[in-house]
Amino acid sequence: MGEVRRFDVVVLGGGSGLTAAYHATNAGKSVALVEAQPNALGGTCVNRGCIPTKGLIRSAEVLRTIRDAAKFGIDLDQSSVRVDFGAIMNTIRRRRADSAASVKSWVDEAMTPFYARARFVSEKVLELEDGTRVTGDKLFVATGARPAVPDIPGLRQAPYWTNETVLELSEQPESLAVLGGGYIGCELGQFFATLGTRVTMVDRHQCLLREDDDVRALFTREFAKHVELFRDADVTEVGQTGSELSLAVKRADGSADALTADALLVATGREPNTDELDLGRTGVETDEHGWVRVDARLRTAHPDIYAYGDVIGQAMFKHTSSYEGELAYNNSQGAALEVSYWANPHAIFSNPQIGSVGLTERECRQRNLAYTCCKKQYEELAKGKIIGSPPGFAKLLVERGTDRILGFHIVGPDAAELVHEVVVAMSAASGTADLIRNAVHIHPTLSELVHQVFATAE
Repeated sequence: MGEVRRFDVVVLGGGSGLTAAYHATNAGKSVALVEAQPNALGGTCVNRGCIPTKGLIRSAEVLRTIRDAAKFGIDLDQSSVRVDFGAIMNTIRRRRADSAASVKSWVDEAMTPFYARARFVSEKVLELEDGTRVTGDKLFVATGARPAVPDIPGLRQAPYWTNETVLELSEQPESLAVLGGGYIGCELGQFFATLGTRVTMVDRHQCLLREDDDVRALFTREFAKHVELFRDADVTEVGQTGSELSLAVKRADGSADALTADALLVATGREPNTDELDLGRTGVETDEHGWVRVDARLRTAHPDIYAYGDVIGQAMFKHTSSYEGELAYNNSQGAALEVSYWANPHAIFSNPQIGSVGLTERECRQRNLAYTCCKKQYEELAKGKIIGSPPGFAKLLVERGTDRILGFHIVGPDAAELVHEVVVAMSAASGTADLIRNAVHIHPTLSELVHQVFATAE
């Protein structure tokens, strides 16, 4: 074996891996970052996920506000409204490039980057494409995940998009088929539908998303007003005639359908970026799908190797991976912290918007918990009426006898913002409902929706 370059910390992955790298550099450690894409530092969030897609959705929100202006006494010439799809996409790509460049500038200054693919050649030694070898006292695997493409006849031969390629578009399709009714499919499907694309979605469940059942039901009902849904269905074959794609659809009851579209977006889940790492040489264990196995302290089966972020297949959100990364780094330096997803929130930035934290009602029943369920509608609220009485509600689950907050789910305007008050309460020592119930809320605001549903649960 040739010379091996040694560091205090080696991080695999320039997305969520940057969290551990950040804390290590702040502590004065020598840090090596291994990342194959130097122009995509920041990972999925900066380049293909959170930031650029929410930019797209903001454009859709502005257009929707314009379309709804008459409801608020504003008379606009709707025929004069034009969507400049190319300008929207160029703006997103410019912001993305600026963000990635800013991250790269910091990485190049604060640590030693190795911009290449790498694989393990022994327990703690990585070999890069050019033969360079690096090792560290502590190593962090944060290589993320990528779109999972199902094995459907004809799909891989047809042109299709994923969240990694859709941002490169310059022309808006007249029609779009979306495979998968999860977060990615619903957010991007809503964006295209709002801009005027005819969107059809195929999902194998009766209701979209994996949320509380009441939330899923309302979301699916509202979403179906703008997007044609094939529910309880699977695509069994994809074909292409000229520029038109055809999809054979089979429903759960055995009936068959067919649909055509100009474009196809595949949003059927994620798979881990572990297949090229040769983790078997390290003793690090993965499950049958390739997700890295970790314990409650984010340690792998090797005592000096930690893993976190999407690659462990838990809650695949940027804010979650940032939390995990800090915890993993601190544990590598002697702490004994255990990861907890109890008050880990998430949001879906579609229309309607969703914010959620804690258990769903279905999960409460599965755990045989004694709970009280309370709901409050937006239209019952003064501010709700002011903004047009949109469909939506807040739903609270509180444990009987302890007043402990078990879960909170909100579907409607500003849901992603409103959920945070409950996150803070659940993270407090007591985690009880009176933390919100006894707090004064400004009137008239949408935050009163949160307060009122908690007051109902008294």
